Amino acid sequence: MKRNYLAILALAACMGGAAPVLAQSPASYQKFVQLNNANADKASVYNALHQCYKDLAASLAAAQPNTPAWQQAKSQLRDIYPYLQAAAIYNSSKGYQQNALIFAQAYMDVPLMEAFRGETFVRDDYFATMAYFAASGTYNTRDYAKAIPYFRAYLATGAPDKRQDVYTYMAKACMNIQDYDQAKAVLDEAIAAYPSDFSLLSMAINTCIDSQDNANLQRYVTKALAIKPQDNTLLNIQGKLYEDTQDFQKALNTYIKLRTANPRSLDVARHIALNYYNLGVLNHNKATMEQGQSAAKRYQRQSKEYFSAAAATLKDIVASDPTSMKYLQALASAYSCLGETGELAAVNSKLTALGGRSVEASAMPTLITYNDSPAVQGQAAGMSPALASANASGTVATATGEPPLYSAFAKDYVESRIKEWQAKDPYETVDEYRARVTEESREARIKTLLKQAEADYIKAYAGNVRLDDLLLKPYDAENRVFLVESKYGQLIVPVPRENNEAKVFESSWNGMQFKDPKFYINNDKLMLSGLTFVTPTGNSYRFDGNEALGYTETHVDVSFDPIDSELFAQNTQTASSASRVNRQEVKVGRIVSDVDKDIPETKQTASNTFAVIIANENYDMVTKVPMALNDGETFSKYCQKTLGLPETNIRLYTDASFGVMIRAMRDIREIADAYAGDLKVIFYYAGHGIPNEATKDAFLLPVDADGTQTEGCYSLNRLYSELGGLNAKSVVVFLDACFSGAKRDGGMLASARGVALKAKKEEPKGNMVIFSAASDDETAFPYEEKGHGLFTYFLLKKLQESKGEVTLKELGDYITGNVKRQSVVVNRKAQTPTVTPSTSMWDAWEDTKL
Repeated sequence: MKRNYLAILALAACMGGAAPVLAQSPASYQKFVQLNNANADKASVYNALHQCYKDLAASLAAAQPNTPAWQQAKSQLRDIYPYLQAAAIYNSSKGYQQNALIFAQAYMDVPLMEAFRGETFVRDDYFATMAYFAASGTYNTRDYAKAIPYFRAYLATGAPDKRQDVYTYMAKACMNIQDYDQAKAVLDEAIAAYPSDFSLLSMAINTCIDSQDNANLQRYVTKALAIKPQDNTLLNIQGKLYEDTQDFQKALNTYIKLRTANPRSLDVARHIALNYYNLGVLNHNKATMEQGQSAAKRYQRQSKEYFSAAAATLKDIVASDPTSMKYLQALASAYSCLGETGELAAVNSKLTALGGRSVEASAMPTLITYNDSPAVQGQAAGMSPALASANASGTVATATGEPPLYSAFAKDYVESRIKEWQAKDPYETVDEYRARVTEESREARIKTLLKQAEADYIKAYAGNVRLDDLLLKPYDAENRVFLVESKYGQLIVPVPRENNEAKVFESSWNGMQFKDPKFYINNDKLMLSGLTFVTPTGNSYRFDGNEALGYTETHVDVSFDPIDSELFAQNTQTASSASRVNRQEVKVGRIVSDVDKDIPETKQTASNTFAVIIANENYDMVTKVPMALNDGETFSKYCQKTLGLPETNIRLYTDASFGVMIRAMRDIREIADAYAGDLKVIFYYAGHGIPNEATKDAFLLPVDADGTQTEGCYSLNRLYSELGGLNAKSVVVFLDACFSGAKRDGGMLASARGVALKAKKEEPKGNMVIFSAASDDETAFPYEEKGHGLFTYFLLKKLQESKGEVTLKELGDYITGNVKRQSVVVNRKAQTPTVTPSTSMWDAWEDTKL
């Protein structure tokens, strides 16, 4: 943005006169007044003015409203206010543009302070120029949030000279800080003032694409098409918007216009074919659900007309792209609905040759989207295919950042507000402070703030959630529901069987609209508590989980300085750098997974089998491992109830330090010695693993270590040697950890490490079989909806299903297959469990049972 400096103004000379001096004024204020009254050189006067402004602004912010200190700071800021403008003009005339900007910002900031809300300041003829200078300079320093009120102040003057530019840059500033609602409000105002400005409409379109706002996008595109009715890009966006809202007829009409300008475009032909096809599907579904014969026949006739038109275009498409599975299947479905069995058989032969799924003659046709993901409607429901396509084509860049964990958000939220609340006001007596700030009042305030934090978290991040990864599972005819899986939880959607509603629901999945999402916090993240599904035929179905919501506990550890009023009573100026820290842990519910209930019980007793279970979740110096405690506790229950271990044979260690882990291994060695090797051992670990970056050796991470010094960690080599040396009949090891340096929830455990490492593989010893959650540099992910690690969940699930009667081979195959599939679907990253027997167990491990 081009600067507009203030050197053209010669106002400094008009700013003479002495500022009044109030009793008990700050030293910097008195110095400024003295220098100004003595007609000192302007540079010295304005240097003193700058310090005076900073001191007064700080005093006003720190003081309680309407106290003497607050009133004095406010009065003195009014006194120096006109001098701030003079200082900006003086520095600009001298070529000191950075200093000029500092004073211009101060001049604009004073009326914007909360203390002056509703009050007026005298503004001269130069105010508009001052506002523009402050706004443009601040924008150029990329402090966009600070620049916005300066732009607004310029617009409020009514000055016409730079008004259009100010709208443009103010909207850009809003977009840069992702305040899309304000950006659209600014652009609406600008478009109303300059309706023929196509660049403003283009900005509005890009803003809607960035904010995933379909409704307003359609409005702006319509206005832009009124200026450029044949614009291919605009027509393409509008056509996709119509497709996203399942208005296939309008979409078809739009793409027919595009075909006039682009008769050879394969892309346009695909859209035309799919819109014809989808219109055929809609009318076919209406005929299927229609009970009146006359209306059913009408829908059937319309369906065949659309399928005939679709087939003609689809034939041309597959001729140009003979390996396109989606369009071949659409063509086969069209032929199926038209009853053209010969053509259907020919297309099915091509599908089979390509390894695709053939279409049966009686199959229900399904809607097909241009993009392979289902359409998602509504700003809160994520980016639609039209927006995604516009983004992919390079029109805009779309922000897709994941929201932070709720515990991290709440921790910052609470701590910052408690720190401000707990600070002693300079004008507050020690007795008043003691009465206001107590352990009880702080506890009450923390609870209130945590409730506010949850509401603000949902409000802040629900609008960024994407729902276009919903996965429809097969229909449950017994209970008349569909299961829908997503990263935001599992959704149970009631859909009747009558009048083919369930079949039409499944048929319409790719054209489904998702509306009115409701969220709650579960397992430290946003989860869905409600969602409405709307088919293109207008039927609505609601998932409502409010009555059956379970919660996984969320820990919010807030830290703050101790309440110590004696520090103030003794007039101590500095606190010890090693201040005490109190911790408040807040637990918010806990989910009950299917593997946490109905745990099978055996009548047999495995008196010679011992389990060592270490579950490390809450680390002192690194991020926690979500759900590790739940993993260890539930596994211990399976050991007792399902595998028959006596309670005394189960050693459960939660949040184990290095010393505890050493004692745990010494304990199992002493047991093995007492049994002279006549025992079986199960070792289970859930927690962080860490590699030594220099040697690549793998280590289990105790809760009192951070991994930077692996001398305080338990090496995998040491663990295997000790377990292998027990002379036990068998040792089965389950490791729900990875050793790449990655965290369970993604990201890196060590902040300095940018990539995952491949730890050195340690070989099992003795009569040992090792089940590892992940391979090489992969991450061991959580299964958030189930409240367990992904690996542990399927370990428990197999024990539940088999009632413990399962061989290690069967257990390994089940865990590996399910974890690989689920991780790719849910986490979109590979996680490959491994089973590794020692040499001595090579021939026997497959048939061995726990």
